[in-house]
Amino acid sequence: MTLIVPIVTMIIMGLIFPNVANMKNYKIAVYNADNGVYSNLAMSLVYAMIRGQTLVRVKNEKEMNTLLNNGTYDGAILVPKGFSKAVENGKKFDLVFIPSTVNIQTSVIIYNTFKTLLSEIGNAVVVRNILELYKNPKDRVAISIPKLKISGTTDKKMNYVSFMIPGLAVLIAIASVSITLSTSLSYEKEHGVFKGILISNVNRPLHILGKITAHTLDGTLKGLLALVGAQVFFHSGLGTPLRSIFMLLIGAFAFAGIGMTISVLSSNQRLSNLLTLSYIFPSIFVSGLFVPIHQMPKIAQIISKAFPITFMVDAMQQMNILNYSIPDVFLKDVFPLILYSAIFVTLAVFLFLNIERIQEVC
Repeated sequence: MTLIVPIVTMIIMGLIFPNVANMKNYKIAVYNADNGVYSNLAMSLVYAMIRGQTLVRVKNEKEMNTLLNNGTYDGAILVPKGFSKAVENGKKFDLVFIPSTVNIQTSVIIYNTFKTLLSEIGNAVVVRNILELYKNPKDRVAISIPKLKISGTTDKKMNYVSFMIPGLAVLIAIASVSITLSTSLSYEKEHGVFKGILISNVNRPLHILGKITAHTLDGTLKGLLALVGAQVFFHSGLGTPLRSIFMLLIGAFAFAGIGMTISVLSSNQRLSNLLTLSYIFPSIFVSGLFVPIHQMPKIAQIISKAFPITFMVDAMQQMNILNYSIPDVFLKDVFPLILYSAIFVTLAVFLFLNIERIQEVC
């Protein structure tokens, strides 16, 4: 495992990371509701800077929203009505960025890319003003700083820090649960405590469930503390506290079942730690925490579903950035976590009830 895990991780990273920074891999809808002189000039400049099939014009706002919701586009740029008039009158003028409800990871990347392009829009206005001065000095237009507004998000900054915070809180929670719980029984086995438990009349299912519950609450608390710290220092991460706690709780419970299953099957603490890390470490890179899942090769997208962290990260990001409710993410994220919890907690209890036979086999 010491040899296999680093090799597998490097292969995964080599496959997924080169696709992230390439704008050609994204689809961005553009709807110009203004169709004025300055809005057309601004869009022409953006089209010139981002070539290929990345930017796609849509006929109306309804079509744009439909294609965003079904995952066809990774984000959308809306030029609102009155854009050109605002420029001509020297008022503040904004473009509107609408993130995808499916590919929220890529929306963050696209949003920050377009923020850098907006300075070029201001330069285009300057050039046109100079040309107009040669024609008629009265046509001079006052320059204002262009901005990019965000539509439909609870976090109006939508920077990479805000995007990473929910996922890192999840990582802290599941790492705490899995590693500490996976070594729990292994430690008892090595130090003779486990024999005393086996010969006693302790209720075995309740004993295991008690361990799982305690470590679940411990992991949830640590994840919550991470969110609180992020809110204090970065003013982001705790926009939906009750929903975040719920997701941390149910996700930690799923990982507690996995950790306990590993601990029951492991003959010693060293093996338990190795198996747990071998499971968690690769899962971080295919979970969507660092790289958008839909930008990965098909095999990596399939593998990502084998890890509960994938569903935890997706739900936390959707709730904290897009202000989604629990019902909004239930079928996609909550139900798979419930299924993982049921399978692994049941498996851990079953294995512990038959621990003597397992030890004979091992």
